[in-house]
Amino acid sequence: MLILTGCNQSKINNSEHPATETTHNPTTKEILTQNPNADIFQHKGIIYTNASNIEWVQQTELTIGEIVGTIRKQYIDGITFENEMATKLPVGAEIFESGQILIVNLDGREIRYLGLIEG
Repeated sequence: MLILTGCNQSKINNSEHPATETTHNPTTKEILTQNPNADIFQHKGIIYTNASNIEWVQQTELTIGEIVGTIRKQYIDGITFENEMATKLPVGAEIFESGQILIVNLDGREIRYLGLIEG
């Protein structure tokens, strides 16, 4: 009698085991690769995107809170994106808090930006 045994090495597919999946907040590199014209800025390590075309963000009643920052630098392709840096907003634009949505006051207009946070 001869018995043959063997080992089968297999990989775990994260889609089959959701508990092993990892998520992360989008990076500026990922965002700008998908859309080089994206209107974004970074505040406290979180990327915020212009939410002018997101209906629920526009319909949400918000109260402008305290000023939490000011755009200090304009992004130039190839440099490291950092806090208070923006792709479209001018230097000096003020950022106000309102939860996950931040509001930028630009020339008397309120522009809403949504934080891109993965859960």
